[in-house]
Amino acid sequence: MMPIDPLFSPDMPVPPQSDLNTHATGAWQVDLPRNWKVVPSGRDNTVTFHSAEDDAALMMAVDFHDIPPDKARSTAERLINARLATLEQQDPGQVDMFDSGVQPHRQGRGLEMHDAAHVAKRDVVMYFIYTLPQRVKNLTLVIKKGRNQAMALLRAVHSHFRPGLA
Repeated sequence: MMPIDPLFSPDMPVPPQSDLNTHATGAWQVDLPRNWKVVPSGRDNTVTFHSAEDDAALMMAVDFHDIPPDKARSTAERLINARLATLEQQDPGQVDMFDSGVQPHRQGRGLEMHDAAHVAKRDVVMYFIYTLPQRVKNLTLVIKKGRNQAMALLRAVHSHFRPGLA
């Protein structure tokens, strides 16, 4: 399986499996270090995690839609662009996009798209959108460290994230 983008291909140390807790729904599964805690999100379709040690948050949401295959890319682009527009409204002129990518979903029935931005030289925000025939899965990682630390954390989290077909 080819990674979404070359930034995911460097061999990054990943915590040993024994140091991880598995969190799963019918739509995804992720293994996170034990210092990541579940935070109430107030939404039935969203799970939020926080790590004080990493000064980071991870939000995962699943929305149910019928998405024709020819609309997968435009749906993902619309969702990511809406999120980036919100960042730009909050910090006008201070959103620096530094990475993006798109590829077919691992099981071939949809699309994976991501974007990463450094906001006000303060936060790194990364969005992943998985558009599948009947669901849209959103993964958002926000970290208050530099790009290199953010990308290392993203690689570690992404290596243990499995967006199932369900």
